[in-house]
Amino acid sequence: MAFSALDVFRVALIYPIVNYGLDVNSNLSIFDTIFQLIFPLDVNPFIASGILLAVTTLFMTGFEIIIAYFASLTFASVRNTTDHLVFKILKSQPYEYFAGHKQGDLLYIGQIAVNQTGSAVNNFIIFIQNLLLCTFYLLFIFILSFEISIFILIFGVMFVFFIKKIIFTRIYNHGRILNDVSKVKSVIYNEFISGIKSIFITDSIKFWAKKYDVAVEKLLKSYTKVVFIRRIPGIINNFILFMIIALGAIGLYIFTDGNFLPYIGIFGTYLLALYRMIPALNGCQTQYGAIMQQLPAIESVYDLLKDYEDSELSSEKVADKKREKKRFIFNQAITFRDVNFRYKEGLNNTIQNLSFEIKKNSKVAIVGNSGAGKTTIANLLALLYKPTSGGVLVDGVNIYDFSKSDYLRTLGYLGQETFVYHDTIKENIRFGLECSDEDITEAAKLADAHEFIMATPDGYETIIGDQGMKLSGGQRQRVAIARIMLRKPEILLLDEATSALDNVSEQRVMESVDRLSKDMTVIIIAHRLSTVQNADVIHVLKKGKISESGTHKELLEAKGEYYNLYTKQKQHN
Repeated sequence: MAFSALDVFRVALIYPIVNYGLDVNSNLSIFDTIFQLIFPLDVNPFIASGILLAVTTLFMTGFEIIIAYFASLTFASVRNTTDHLVFKILKSQPYEYFAGHKQGDLLYIGQIAVNQTGSAVNNFIIFIQNLLLCTFYLLFIFILSFEISIFILIFGVMFVFFIKKIIFTRIYNHGRILNDVSKVKSVIYNEFISGIKSIFITDSIKFWAKKYDVAVEKLLKSYTKVVFIRRIPGIINNFILFMIIALGAIGLYIFTDGNFLPYIGIFGTYLLALYRMIPALNGCQTQYGAIMQQLPAIESVYDLLKDYEDSELSSEKVADKKREKKRFIFNQAITFRDVNFRYKEGLNNTIQNLSFEIKKNSKVAIVGNSGAGKTTIANLLALLYKPTSGGVLVDGVNIYDFSKSDYLRTLGYLGQETFVYHDTIKENIRFGLECSDEDITEAAKLADAHEFIMATPDGYETIIGDQGMKLSGGQRQRVAIARIMLRKPEILLLDEATSALDNVSEQRVMESVDRLSKDMTVIIIAHRLSTVQNADVIHVLKKGKISESGTHKELLEAKGEYYNLYTKQKQHN
């Protein structure tokens, strides 16, 4: 507010300077009063105005620097806070939330939308600054000429209504389109990077380039429309300003019959005030337009916050937080008792009234055709999903009554797709666990990974590339086994762990598992039956139910579902 008042006062000081230069008396006695208050001695008004103009400019510059600093600080603070808040929400979401959202959409919220939110706050600060400038200049031109100013105000209100109704509505709508197109572009870009190996092998780069080009083209069209529409108010404002100057000059000449010299001071000051007010008005419209464009991105962040708040306040979540969690103890068995499960988007249960037991330190296999529900069982054991009904019990206690982190510390999970990231082999084995380099080396030796690690250029310090591109599938799996061994789990869950490997790699991985799992409870989810023949019990799953159970030998002798699967695979091999 002080900044706006000083800016108007600085322009107002032009009036007495011009009048003194033209030897015309001022019509505004307020300047005489100000000069008498600030300059007790008889000071020339021309010099007094010049001194005040210089001092005001000095203060204005200081205010501008302070405002710029705090605006930058606010932008950075809001962006940083929003960034942390979004990530905090994402990391607290259940697995099914991520399974139900595109990676590109989540990347958009976490990167582009967060940045847009910070920018919107910065734009709002500039909008308020320009709005105050407009208000003070409007008051000033009313003091200079009430009649002309009332006409400008009425015309201005009509113009603003037109801009808001027509222009800003279009900016918001195109902003939503821009938001959606940006998401699509993020999805394609993310999928291209994630699937680069398959894309290279299948020589489908042209296909992905075309997809990306189409998305970029749509983005360009949407962005062009938004930028164009946002510039229209400024163009109209400048047109109005110079039309007022032109018509005002003609009107002044006609009104004074050519004797316009006594009015030059007030007319010039009025025009200068308008000239300063119009850019501020342009700024208001530009910043408001930018905020309207950014609003869809802000809504994306808001929707994320709202969903999180609603889930946190849900009766189930509140009750779960109040429930005292038990320390995880496993002495006897893991029991599936009448478990049913259906995915949110699914019509039928994937698992139906499933009941079976896994005794401690036993090796249990679950096999079946694709879609039988094998991976769903693994997801339930890994706490990625909750049963729709029934329960998974450990020594008679529901698995969700235990501390989640306590339980997961005892679980070693090895899936078909091993997650490794762009860092050293050592850090991929460590995976955030506090441990010594000696512990990592020992775990790698147990996983039969030490030999190949030492054969790499920098040993344990070798960077393996995004998604472990520099390693083979078997090597990635052995790094994952070393990661598991480092945590010394009680339960080892293998979910199609070797299905993507060749026979030699599969054999080496399973030999490592067999050697390391003597004092563990091992649960093998598999489609390839070669990995389950040594299991204590094999459960054959069909349409979400156990169709038969037994050892490898017993099931072959029974000549049922397992026998058919085994025969088909043997013939195929």
